[in-house]
Amino acid sequence: MNGINTNEDGLKVFIRPEDDSSPQDDETIAEYRIYRLAHLDMIEQFVRDIEKGWKGGFIEESARYSGMTNYREQYLDKHYYRLVNGWIRCYSSLLRYSARIETFYDVIEEMNLFDRLGQIPFRFGEPGERDAYRGIRYMDWFGELIERIRERCRSREFKERERLRMINAKRNEENVLAMEEEMFSEEGRSRWLILSLTLNYKTPYRGNITPEIIRMHRDKLFGSRRSNKLTAGIKSYACRMEQGSKSGLHLHVILFYSADSNRDELIARQMGEYWENEVTEGKGDYWSSNTGWRKHGYARYGHGLGVGQINWNDFEKREALRRNLIYLTKPEQYLMTKMESDIRTFTMGRVPQKEREGRPRRKLALAEACGSNLLLDKLT
Repeated sequence: MNGINTNEDGLKVFIRPEDDSSPQDDETIAEYRIYRLAHLDMIEQFVRDIEKGWKGGFIEESARYSGMTNYREQYLDKHYYRLVNGWIRCYSSLLRYSARIETFYDVIEEMNLFDRLGQIPFRFGEPGERDAYRGIRYMDWFGELIERIRERCRSREFKERERLRMINAKRNEENVLAMEEEMFSEEGRSRWLILSLTLNYKTPYRGNITPEIIRMHRDKLFGSRRSNKLTAGIKSYACRMEQGSKSGLHLHVILFYSADSNRDELIARQMGEYWENEVTEGKGDYWSSNTGWRKHGYARYGHGLGVGQINWNDFEKREALRRNLIYLTKPEQYLMTKMESDIRTFTMGRVPQKEREGRPRRKLALAEACGSNLLLDKLT
């Protein structure tokens, strides 16, 4: 298409600046590495828009009277053309990307548009200008990029990868909802203290945290339940490892905590401080969803209060909890550092055995009070 021949071997390199603007200290280096990941959500949206059929590739027009040549932008040109140079520079062979982002970078490699050692790096210039290597207009390069991405998104391989990703997410969703139901069943307990935290790292350390390190910290946290009075109250959990463009690697955790106390805000804060000071030895940070003012916000904006003390027959709170649990199984993860195959990004705890028998519950009364036909069908 457009006479573009890309038979040369592409060479992907992760170039660090070598001038005086290079990061000099550990904190700056960490922030710099995180900056390199910043635009992946835009690449994801770019490929999605191509899938949806939005058009790109500038249209050349001549003015009726002056004869001057203009280049009219189409949708993809207007929203994404000026961003592509930064996206190319953000590539890292250390990361495992989502199917759409991987498709973008595969096409960039196929077209030999990555930076090349010993040559002037390829950069998209003004649409009507021509590149120095082959004399091809940049608008034609961009149009070719769009068409190749569109073709790949229609391929069986791409669709199969997306299908498998959705199947895995659906399986995780079914498992975590079954765990929630069992925790509140007669074999579980009638009441739990639900804690929801994001466990991450202080900014100076984020760029140096590997999947192996955060897995070690995750295992240390949940393994401490055998010997630590605070974490011994965690009877089950759901945990999602993610990597954000600015936050780096972090954990989203929902904890089913013993309801012997109803001071969820205090216990969540203690749990966050334990992660910060003991588990990560001062490198950690945290964000608690059990803070009082945040809980008021959930109720005010209609999200539902899925944290704090929740009884087995509090249908509204349980529905909010279930929405939060489903969020942890979401498939929209744009990137993840490449890791050993035995590192799981989504993990769950087991349902504990009930210590003593309580008074039998009136299941049908619960379903009728909740007004839920789905719950009624499950209980009967």
